[in-house]
Amino acid sequence: MQDASDSSRSTLGLLPPISAVALWQRLRAMLGRRPFLKNVSIMLTGAAAGQTVSLVLSPILTRIYAPEQVGILSVYSALLTIFVVIASLRFELAVPLAASDEDAINLVAVCICALAFTTALMAVAAFTFPERILEEFWPTPINAWHVAVYRGLLVLGFLCLGGYYVALYLATRQGAYPSISWTRLYQGIVGPSSQIGLGVAGVGAPGLLFGSILGQSTGTLSLFHHVLRSRRGLLSAISLRRMVALARRYRRFPLIASWAALIDAAGGDQLLYMMVTTQYSARIAGFIFLAERIVARPLSLVGTSILQVFMGEAGKTVTSDPGHFRRRFYQVISRQFLLSLAWVGATNLAAALLFSTVFGARWGDAVIYLQAMSIGYLAHAVVLPVFHTLQLLEKQTMAACWQVGRLLLIVATFAFCIGNKVSAPNAILLYSGIQAASSVVLLGLMAGAIRHLQR
Repeated sequence: MQDASDSSRSTLGLLPPISAVALWQRLRAMLGRRPFLKNVSIMLTGAAAGQTVSLVLSPILTRIYAPEQVGILSVYSALLTIFVVIASLRFELAVPLAASDEDAINLVAVCICALAFTTALMAVAAFTFPERILEEFWPTPINAWHVAVYRGLLVLGFLCLGGYYVALYLATRQGAYPSISWTRLYQGIVGPSSQIGLGVAGVGAPGLLFGSILGQSTGTLSLFHHVLRSRRGLLSAISLRRMVALARRYRRFPLIASWAALIDAAGGDQLLYMMVTTQYSARIAGFIFLAERIVARPLSLVGTSILQVFMGEAGKTVTSDPGHFRRRFYQVISRQFLLSLAWVGATNLAAALLFSTVFGARWGDAVIYLQAMSIGYLAHAVVLPVFHTLQLLEKQTMAACWQVGRLLLIVATFAFCIGNKVSAPNAILLYSGIQAASSVVLLGLMAGAIRHLQR
């Protein structure tokens, strides 16, 4: 009778719940059988934790800094984002593709040399750029002291963030996903915390900029140390001859991918901040920047986390197992779409109900811009985890054509909005639609290139 009773209870689902320890063991066993999912979960853990901290601290930031000051950060971030993509002349993308660890460390040396060269060029450009032109697109009036500070912060941010990307791709090649995950957490803590501290100290907008640099580049040295500590002899493999040979082997990255990435960055949301600042107001630019932090930034962290794992795996399978590469591509974008759709819908609903309460009354008008940008954020979030697919397939020319086409379309959209005096919300909505359509086209190009690879 007892056996029958136990069987009945089991059938009806009345047995006591599985313990947390047992569930954890089952989860670990499942992830052990699926390395890709395991690595993504590791990356997402750090990214989610860091972003949670950042979101929790955001209401404090919005009460310390005015929308106009956040507008200054948006213009600075736009300039830095546009130029930092060529900090290492895109040689960092070749690091996961290197045939051996010795080649990888020599490529890292090439990246560092390229970073030193481009940083010097950035310093010359930043400190010789005419002040009268700078005043035309800078969000607020600036004096000589502010100009010097902003120029210096641009160069510093370029160097620090460029170094982080080199360390990131080296760690990706080595599969150091836990270390990368920890840097995501540190970035979410260090960035907003330093901005709050500097704001309370009365530093003003430069504090926002400096805190952003600290947050984005946190973990650079720790990533290098983690990768090299187990291979201390690897540095001895660096030679000028091998560096030159590898630079020639991957010359398409600086010759095509670098300027294409520059165009791509400009064709993203970076030109938007400059257009909004000059044609509308720094206040609206601040609204859009906050919307990006709330809606797009979490999706971006998820997307880039998956991208790092996707790049690490694809570097091994793109030539050896194209069928697996294709299946992984479609698996990633389909699941990213569902996740992104749920997040964008939830944040739009929450913003309509709670934005003014959470961030302060002076930020209430940001809701309409958040809603207008959401379709673009959704499409970009779907393509982000596989964004470097054309680069992995060495289709740099195809990627460059898409990037040029998108940039021209966006410039034409801006010109239309300015010429016809389109209102700010409608201009942002039109821009968001163009970005979404461009992302769909890019996915189509990637899918076509993968089919060609299999044939």
